[in-house]
Amino acid sequence: MVIQYEPETTNTKRQAQSRFQRCAKRYSVAAFARDEEGSLVILTLALVLLLAGVCGLAVDVMRFEQRRTDLQQTLDRSVLAAASLSQRLNSKAVVTDYFVKAGLGDQLGDVEVDDTSANYRMVTASATSRLTPFFMQLVHVGELEASGTATAEQHISNVEVSLVLDISGSMRGSRINNLRPAAKEFVTTVLAMSEKSRVSMSIIPYNAQVNIGRPMLNEFNVDTFQDSSSCIELDDSAFTTVDLSTSAPLKQNSHFDPYNNTNNQNNLERNCPPQAGNTVTPLTDNENQLNTAIDNLVAYGNTSIDVGVKWGAYLLNRNSNPVIQGLAAGNIVPAKFANRPLDAATEEVLKVLVVMTDGENTTEYKINDPYNQGTSNIYRAGNGRVSVYFDRAGDKDYYWPRNKTWNKTRDGGDDVSTVLTWPEVWDRYSVTYVAT
Repeated sequence: MVIQYEPETTNTKRQAQSRFQRCAKRYSVAAFARDEEGSLVILTLALVLLLAGVCGLAVDVMRFEQRRTDLQQTLDRSVLAAASLSQRLNSKAVVTDYFVKAGLGDQLGDVEVDDTSANYRMVTASATSRLTPFFMQLVHVGELEASGTATAEQHISNVEVSLVLDISGSMRGSRINNLRPAAKEFVTTVLAMSEKSRVSMSIIPYNAQVNIGRPMLNEFNVDTFQDSSSCIELDDSAFTTVDLSTSAPLKQNSHFDPYNNTNNQNNLERNCPPQAGNTVTPLTDNENQLNTAIDNLVAYGNTSIDVGVKWGAYLLNRNSNPVIQGLAAGNIVPAKFANRPLDAATEEVLKVLVVMTDGENTTEYKINDPYNQGTSNIYRAGNGRVSVYFDRAGDKDYYWPRNKTWNKTRDGGDDVSTVLTWPEVWDRYSVTYVAT
């Protein structure tokens, strides 16, 4: 086979040159610059990157704002609870507990408490939280700091206090000697911290009973049969409420000694304590009067905390206002306190009941009818000799405790001995002595 080579012609060269030129022209830099195909791809990539950055920023800002909100809300809740005057826990402990339970315990800063007044409390707390961002680190923001401060205060203009003091026998000696300065310091502190004429205080001493004093006793519907002391016997229903009716019939407690076996009047210890310092001091802001009452406390007898607290709570209850008005009319309570106790539902008032005691409730004594009042069967002669009359079948109806014999006549003579009333009996002799 013969291969014949035909030299390239001029026309063929021209065609190849033309194709090269067209190709060079199509793919030149200038042509690439003028070419608009694929430009949206670049714009889209740029927008995607920008959107990703904005979303990342939004995530970090959202996390920061959530942390700041949690921090501020915890601050607000904690200081409000801690500043409440009804809050009995330590104010700093309350704020700390809120943060611990919220998982922010390590972020709490300073907590300041101002409670130098009995009717005022202010709590201020601050907190700081540091957050590491996810996306802001790309622009060299390594940490975000959220901080907050909150302050809450409660101030009550009016204060009413009942100071219930244990004067039972177990308080004798060092205990009553320790109680007196503690109670007086409390009185001085409360009065000094409160606005003048805005605080009233009552002192309620108690042992087995509470001697409310004759002026207060007269404000109730009490069948009085002795003038030596002023205690009221309360039935069980009285302790289901802080109210006490001034119209319902009440019974006076007898003036008697349930503890000793004696006929010596000077050695009797009364169930209702008659001493001046052992009588209720109602609603006053006179520091000297309150301190004098505390100094005059005499400790003896059994313990009835329930009775003491009952009267303390009653003197804080609006229900007792008619009684206080009566005492104010008699100048027993200052006229400026005639509208007290204030109604907590309509008035801004802090009511405080303080009980100082060393023990638990013991026995409360009452004289059963008919031995409270009326004529007894006991006769007493001018020389002090006593006879007890019993209607017996025989003719010897009089018992003489002096020699423990039965006789036809009264000891000391019928003409010189007189029958005693039951209040007169209990005023002279202990219950045990009479019973035996």
